[in-house]
Amino acid sequence: MELLIKPEKFRIAEKREENDYNYTKYELYPLEKGYAVTIGNALRRVLLSSIPSLAITGLRIPGKLHEYDTVEGIEEDILEISLNLKKVQLKVESLDKLKNIDHPILLTLKKKYKAKDVIKAGDIKTPAGIEVANSDLIIAHVNKDMEVDFELYAQTGKGFVPAQELSYQSDIEYIFIDGVFSPVLKVNYLTENIRVGRRTDYDKLILEIWTKKNITPSEALKEATETLMEHFDFIAQLWNREGKIQDLESAEVTIEIENEEQEETEDTEDVFGFPKELLDTPIDSLDLTKRAKNCLKREKIDTIRDLLKKRPEDLLKIKNFGKKSMEEVRKELKEKFDIDYDKLYEDERGNDFDEA
Repeated sequence: MELLIKPEKFRIAEKREENDYNYTKYELYPLEKGYAVTIGNALRRVLLSSIPSLAITGLRIPGKLHEYDTVEGIEEDILEISLNLKKVQLKVESLDKLKNIDHPILLTLKKKYKAKDVIKAGDIKTPAGIEVANSDLIIAHVNKDMEVDFELYAQTGKGFVPAQELSYQSDIEYIFIDGVFSPVLKVNYLTENIRVGRRTDYDKLILEIWTKKNITPSEALKEATETLMEHFDFIAQLWNREGKIQDLESAEVTIEIENEEQEETEDTEDVFGFPKELLDTPIDSLDLTKRAKNCLKREKIDTIRDLLKKRPEDLLKIKNFGKKSMEEVRKELKEKFDIDYDKLYEDERGNDFDEA
């Protein structure tokens, strides 16, 4: 006789894609009495709070300093435009790639419109590997012939993050937008009785998931399951490591010490030995021209760390990044952080950059 029954079947009972959302219904059975509520509630909490995504969190419009201003030729004010940009759903190729994005992504909305045209989310230009999932979303209405030139910034996150808690930008034209990250719209779970042998009081878990168009319910469920497993696996390792329950306290201390040592090692083994805080500084903190800054961001150079990993000669190979832009970088690094950029690679080349 089996003391604890375990699930034997997991199936998709219903699946559909609507214009505004994806929906899937799952069934898991058989389960011990009460386990459907335990598993369903745990998955629901993680699905609603902890699934990461990419969302627009910043806007830059030339000459506009705050969201209470207007743009000539556009019916909506900047506040309404910002509210609509919150609804833009950005889709990344995979969650693994999404988790590796640790800096703001530059998106552009630059297009010529005629009177009575509509600005849609599909007009936003995105980097490779990122796309707009709800391209028909209306952002604004145009009432005269004009060219729109917006810069949008997207970050990864989870849940809802107010604008004041997002990473700081030094540019006075930067307009913050609340981060609406959660890609899961709604989760519902139900329980039903199911027969196993002579008993009819075992549980069946019915899990319903509604998501935005930038993720499927199955991708969200997989991520939620892995998140829970990581937490339980950490606890399980305490017993595997020591083998005895009474040694749990010492095992916990050992793990904490090992984690601290690992963090210290990661901090000290960074680029050229500079502090991590300095290396994580966005290149927006450098007073570069828009042309130079766009050239760097196009090559995914978004932080001081990314910049210092590039040799000066590598920067000059970037399209439209010339000697004048190079001088701007040298000057800003020296004045802001006291970094002599050319000397970092002198030993490798055996001579000074200007002589190369």
